[in-house]
Amino acid sequence: MSPVMLIATLNHNLPIWTDNLVTQLKRDPLFAECELMVVDNGSVEQLAKSTTHKLAQNVYFGGGFNVVLDYFLSTDHEYLYFLNNDLVFHGPSFLTTSLREAKESDAAVYSPSVINASIDQCHWKQMWNWGNGLRETQWVDFQCPLIRRDLLEKIQQYPDELIYGWGLDFYTGCITDQLGLKTIVSDNNTITHMNSLTFKEKKINIGVDEFCRNAETNMNNFFLNSEYKSLYYKLRSHGENYNI
Repeated sequence: MSPVMLIATLNHNLPIWTDNLVTQLKRDPLFAECELMVVDNGSVEQLAKSTTHKLAQNVYFGGGFNVVLDYFLSTDHEYLYFLNNDLVFHGPSFLTTSLREAKESDAAVYSPSVINASIDQCHWKQMWNWGNGLRETQWVDFQCPLIRRDLLEKIQQYPDELIYGWGLDFYTGCITDQLGLKTIVSDNNTITHMNSLTFKEKKINIGVDEFCRNAETNMNNFFLNSEYKSLYYKLRSHGENYNI
């Protein structure tokens, strides 16, 4: 029987954090029933010990996601759990809880709630822990998304304009909305995201200001010139003004 879930992450010059992520995942008995895909995204330093695939150059978050998605669609896994490599969580049941809650809530997209390891918390307030169990939202920020196969089969590949990674989550929200599928954030299952460590530890050859400028420009240009323009604005407003 094929593993129910492909767990994937990207590493770019942060091998200690990537291997730490895998160590945490291995605490959960469900890990043994999953497939792990650790993609080295053009690192110029030592590879993570857990590396399973290597790219010759950095194709950023969006490009790396498409590499993983292409592989996922060649398998018969039911779910893709795409994790940032700098996540910290307590749970020996992180995977088990995620999969159980996604199935029980019929979520096509599921995410734990997120604490950012900084004074500033996630701009998108639906990702905060509101102490309210399982919450249906319009989209999730792609820090730790668990995505069901039927949705990914509709998406196939994310637009090249979103190579930096900004906008993959909005695009998924747009497709989910069109298909009438459900998106869930869990306040029962919370992770900490160290957030932008490649920039903080100076492990990437592009400055944070230039990266953010390019990512935001590409994202806005794509959505404002697409059929999703009005929905994009709606999803942004949902995240910025979210309350329960």
